[in-house]
Amino acid sequence: MRRPILAWALTPDEKRDPARVWARSDVAFFSAGACHVLAFAFLAASPGAGFTARVLVPCGGRRGTHVYVTDGQMAFDAQGFVSERALLRQHVRAYRALDPGWRADLHEGGADLAACCLRFGLQRPEAFLHDPFPRARAYLAHPPLPLAPAPTPRPAGLLQSRP
Repeated sequence: MRRPILAWALTPDEKRDPARVWARSDVAFFSAGACHVLAFAFLAASPGAGFTARVLVPCGGRRGTHVYVTDGQMAFDAQGFVSERALLRQHVRAYRALDPGWRADLHEGGADLAACCLRFGLQRPEAFLHDPFPRARAYLAHPPLPLAPAPTPRPAGLLQSRP
């Protein structure tokens, strides 16, 4: 079962300490702080599978950016496969519980991780304590089991798609 995204949020102390970030469990590491690395490792491991990276970017400089891959129906992130609608609903619900005014825009992540990092202010892979790609590939070799997709309506007015 998926846990709320905030269960994996980095603390201010962790953000300042690359060793503490690196020491987190794989699911915590790839849920918050390195989700973009996992997404692009997934794309590299599954070319032609019909998945693309998407970036959920909070409005107004708030926290809560999340990168995942999707085929337009199913999404994959560190917690495994889920319907994209459920992933977005759960993410929005978690952040809205902390900040009722929380909103986000949904962007295409493109095919280039370096460009994605630059565009959305994400940590470059070389800025991690160690190369995160071997860790991402190992994680993808034994990902969490897929969950049955739950038919859920997209929350009206919470997200705006942007190219």
